[in-house]
Amino acid sequence: MTAASAEPVSAEPVSAERACAARQTPACLVRAPRENAPLRLFCFHHAGGGASFFAPWPGRVVPSVDVLPVQLPGREARYREPRFDDVGRLAEALVRELEPWLREPHAFYGHSMGALVAFAVAAALERAGGRAPSALFVGAYAAPHRTPPLPPADRYGDAELARFLVDVGGLSPEFLGRDEWLSALLPVVRDDLRICASHRKAGLVVPARPSLDVHAFAGADDTLVDPEAVRAWERYARTFRLTRVPGGHFFPREAPAPFFRELNAALVRLMPGRAGRSAGPG
Repeated sequence: MTAASAEPVSAEPVSAERACAARQTPACLVRAPRENAPLRLFCFHHAGGGASFFAPWPGRVVPSVDVLPVQLPGREARYREPRFDDVGRLAEALVRELEPWLREPHAFYGHSMGALVAFAVAAALERAGGRAPSALFVGAYAAPHRTPPLPPADRYGDAELARFLVDVGGLSPEFLGRDEWLSALLPVVRDDLRICASHRKAGLVVPARPSLDVHAFAGADDTLVDPEAVRAWERYARTFRLTRVPGGHFFPREAPAPFFRELNAALVRLMPGRAGRSAGPG
């Protein structure tokens, strides 16, 4: 807008509702953020997954927290969009999209690959001078300086990769032998595995200084990620807590009650003024 075309500035105060309405909901969010939420929880999904992984969460997370699943391009409702295969570029794109919604209190939860993505977004947000998340919750993923728990993108053929996904609980066995289904899914998985392998290129292995409060979750029966590899996130934390919960690699789905009990207690502690003291539905 040029100076000549600028409209006069109204002296009337802008209401919170009008100000928030002016912020368009980004494509990466499956719904508009809720107004006046004390805390927003942005959730990042696992490799080969989508935002639908978090569909049950609003009914399990303490009601005052606004649960906002982040949908990466190239899957579910965004399946026609080009996918990313580099976590650094993905994080920068997400910060650009989400920045208007990151000015109020917020936290990140990332599951498996999503833990790396959430950490990369927090790092990109810090570089951009933005508001840091009140906490970074990471689940079922090794710290960046440890060997990535997921295999390289091209290690397995399609049948072997599908079997691997079934074995860790990330794919229904009914997909096995369904070439038409796998032909749509496996390219997404392979690009996500490339995201996981790009952490060194993105400079995420050694943080300049620990500036995040990190709460890590490890499944007691997770055959893919060792709890000590999850504990290694302590290197990246200003304060750190590790919680082992029942279940395997996808413990929020396999054994939800103990996990959400712990998550809700942590979220309540983050609330401004400690609003919403109830631990929620769990």
